[in-house]
Amino acid sequence: MCIEGRNQNILVRVAVMVLGIAGWTQFAVAQTPTSQGIEAEDAFVSFGETVEVPAMETGRVAAIDVAQNDSVNAGAPIARLDDRSLLIRRRAALLRVNSARAESTDEIELRYAELALAEAEAELETSRAIQNDVLGAVPHSQVRKLKLAVERGQLEVAQAKKRRSRAGVELELREADLAVIDDQLRNLHVESPIDGIVVKVSRSAGEWVAKGETIATVGRLDRLHVHALLRRDQIPPAVCRGLPVSVLWLDRSTQSERSLRGKVLSVDPQMLPGGQFAVHAEIRNRAHGHEIPQWVLLPGTEVRMKVFPSAATAHQRGPLIQR
Repeated sequence: MCIEGRNQNILVRVAVMVLGIAGWTQFAVAQTPTSQGIEAEDAFVSFGETVEVPAMETGRVAAIDVAQNDSVNAGAPIARLDDRSLLIRRRAALLRVNSARAESTDEIELRYAELALAEAEAELETSRAIQNDVLGAVPHSQVRKLKLAVERGQLEVAQAKKRRSRAGVELELREADLAVIDDQLRNLHVESPIDGIVVKVSRSAGEWVAKGETIATVGRLDRLHVHALLRRDQIPPAVCRGLPVSVLWLDRSTQSERSLRGKVLSVDPQMLPGGQFAVHAEIRNRAHGHEIPQWVLLPGTEVRMKVFPSAATAHQRGPLIQR
């Protein structure tokens, strides 16, 4: 009887363990995300970034080359400022550059000084040769004057070289002035820094604009940001950064579902009511057309976003579920 009682107790314990393991397995499977991913809530799409395109110089707006909602490529003209006064300054600066270049390349003064020096040296050598042949044939005062003439010639050569060096420096300064004006002229042509769409035009032709003031705002469309909510019981916030995501939406023109992929860029540190937290993902958009791209996904489109945890993420979720 005692043996039978012990056997019954062992069987009961084994049954409890099996049932416990089965229950835990069912619970873990129910809590583990499927290959379909975790669907986020309240997803909405915004521009990848919006850039306020400023005026690089102060002046009058001569022309606005875009309108609101125009698609633009990087480098496309946005506006042009009046350049008449700068063109006048450039012509004057170019004349100064040409004058400085002519002076820096002029060798007449240096050649004249070198010839005068050579003549003085020749006369001195002749006088010394005569003095060596016939002592006293050339007065010492004459020899001294010839030596001074040679020294004066050497100084004139050095001075001519110095003037030519100064002319070279002056040429570089004039060229720098011209380069500054050319840079200002380029800055009068305002261009889009990114591919995107013109969200807002802040100035009109004829208005005065100060350097740094916004002329237009361009929204980036080649990369979009999707903001959505996840729940802590679905996935811990700490493991979300960098996870792959997919965005799905209904194309109204074809009545078919389309999708794009991206990854989670950041997770808000603040928890929201109901155990929710916000995640922000970046999506690579696609476009059709070359000159004027037509983007497949636009900001404001109603989308669904799914986050796909990796195997490592699922492993990290285990201890959280067991507690």
